[in-house]
Formats: sequence, C-alpha cells, structure tokens
Amino acid sequence: MAQKTAPKTIRTDKWQISPTSEQKQYMLNTVREYRRLCRFLVTVICTHWPDLGSKSCDNLVPAVEKLVHKTTKNPDPKYPQINRAFHKFPSYLRRAAISFASGQVSSYMTRYWDWQSGQSRNRRDAKPPILNSDAGCYPALYKGQCFKLHGFEQVELKVFTGSDWIWITVPIRQLRERHKVPTNQIKSPSLIVNDKSSHLSVPFECHPEKVKARGVVVAVDLGINTTSSGKRYNCDLNGSYNIAARGWLKLDSRKDYEKRPSKKSGRLPRSWACLCDLWTNGSSFLSIDTPTSKKVG
Repeated sequence: MAQKTAPKTIRTDKWQISPTSEQKQYMLNTVREYRRLCRFLVTVICTHWPDLGSKSCDNLVPAVEKLVHKTTKNPDPKYPQINRAFHKFPSYLRRAAISFASGQVSSYMTRYWDWQSGQSRNRRDAKPPILNSDAGCYPALYKGQCFKLHGFEQVELKVFTGSDWIWITVPIRQLRERHKVPTNQIKSPSLIVNDKSSHLSVPFECHPEKVKARGVVVAVDLGINTTSSGKRYNCDLNGSYNIAARGWLKLDSRKDYEKRPSKKSGRLPRSWACLCDLWTNGSSFLSIDTPTSKKVG
C-alpha cells in the first residue's frame, strides 16, 4: 500500500526591508516597468487567445515569448517593438509577466463567455465585462535570477534604475518564524513597494503534521436546562479539546445580566457549557443528573 504524503499548504510571510531612498526609487522603477510590460502582454495575448487559450501554462509561456522576444532561434518575432522597448529585461521576470497577463486574459474570457451565454446577467441591459490591462500587479522574484538570500539579514534584488538592470543589497528589518521550520520551503517572493512602505511577500510551502485523534466521543444532546432530546453526535476530539479550552472563561465568569430571568420567556437563560462538562456525571451546569457521554476506543 502506497504511503500517503503529508498535506501541503501555502502560507505567506511579510518580510520588512529597509532600502535607502535611492534603492527605493529603483524598486519603484522596477514595479512600474513590470506593470508596463504586463499591459503590452495583455494586448498581445488577448489578440492571439484563439491559438493560446488551449495551451497549458508550460506551453503558453514559450509561445508568447516567440511572439515578442528576439533570439538567435527566433530572429523575427511578430512584435519586435516590445523587445526594443524592454531592452535587457530579465528573462525570468518576463516569464512571470507572461504568466500574470495570461491569467488576466483567461479570467476576462471566462467572464465574457458567461455574460454572452446569459449565465452572469442579472439584468437584460447588463454590460459586458471589461479587460483591465492596467492591473496593480507586483513582480515575482525568482530565486537566483532576481532574488538572492544571504542568511536572513540581507537580500539581493535585481532592480531597474531607469536605464539598466542592476543588483542591490537591502537589509531585512523584520520577518516572522516560518523560515525556521526545516520542512517549510521558500517559494518565489513578490516585491511589494509603494511611496509609503516596502516589503517582500514570501510564500512558504508548509507540510503540517496531522494530529491523530485519541478516540471518538459519542455525546447525547440534553438540551441544557431542558429534558434530553435523545440526539447523539460523533465528535472529533481535535475540535472538542479546542472548544473545551475556549469554554473555561465563560464557565468561570458570568455577567450580571446573565443571572436575571429572561423577560420574554420568564425562564433563566441557558448556562455556558463545554464538552468537558458533558463528560462529567452530576454536573452542576446540567438540569438532570444523567450520564452525558460515552467514550469509545
């Protein structure tokens, strides 16, 4: 029998960086240049979507590069002006821009087809969706190409000065704890920068261990302050322990208004109780002295 792999999740940490005023201007230039390329690419991809839409992501990126990027094997791209306008643009950053632009076009096409078929029209005069090429995106920095980590104190970033692409070293001012877990894998971060602040949005592939339950609890619903309804429930102990822990403060501290009879029904309000009370015979929080639960396993 094949062994099941541990489930993985993606969690993102915010790493605060402290660039100089000159370095921050370079980072702002990088974001603006990246967004400018994305606008060009959205137009190209939308124009050729009948041919590109059926391709997988791995095949779509080189197909778009063939349209816009000049190489020795591709001396005559269909749109050479893009290659001239974005001279020396990093190849991995260009591929990240292609992936983002293709996602924008794919989303637009899906919404447009839904509108055209009437699935997303709430009114007869509903307007069609609009392709937004001026999206507020941020560049994804591929490790080794646009992003080099030196310990967890400094990071090298490839940025645009306005005329050329250079490397700068920026100190990391603040970060969280996910990088200390050995099983977590750092993915390509995004450079988030504006006039007020700058940081790296760093995703981690996490493999949390699944907590094994110690048993199954079958509980009987007593209706709290009423007679038993006879309903039975299976409880996951992982969640039960959490609920029980949250119930302690409620059991220990009752507010004054909770002790007063209800004005509507004339009866006392229901008491706070958690599963640890339901597991105890003769609990003072129950109206009858009846075994409340049975542990199996």
